[in-house]
Amino acid sequence: MLFFRRRKGVKSLESERLKYGTLNHRNIGVTAIELDKIVGSVDRYKDFDQDFEWLHRRPDFRSRAIEEAMARGEILPPIEVYELNNRYFVVDGHHRVRAAKRIGQEFLDANVTKLVPTSGNYETA
Repeated sequence: MLFFRRRKGVKSLESERLKYGTLNHRNIGVTAIELDKIVGSVDRYKDFDQDFEWLHRRPDFRSRAIEEAMARGEILPPIEVYELNNRYFVVDGHHRVRAAKRIGQEFLDANVTKLVPTSGNYETA
């Protein structure tokens, strides 16, 4: 008998954001972030599992091309992320995150916008 582990999707920024109430935005700019701290997506949380592998489709030409380019050491544009409670949610760059994880990178350049609660009364996840 075969057992399959149910893969969990990445977190939704919207569901996480609701824990904090009103948030201010602070543009941090481009910086290297740890891939292990990328935990979710703004709008594609149903497309990827927690390792940023596709949940419902196979990698396409674009996915493979990005992975091959990164493996060759090509410099690609930084991804776009929101930071909330020291965790990152992808706005743009899901394919680059997937490729970086697959080739074993630890860091990825990202244009970071930090989300900061307006009050001290919020849950810490």
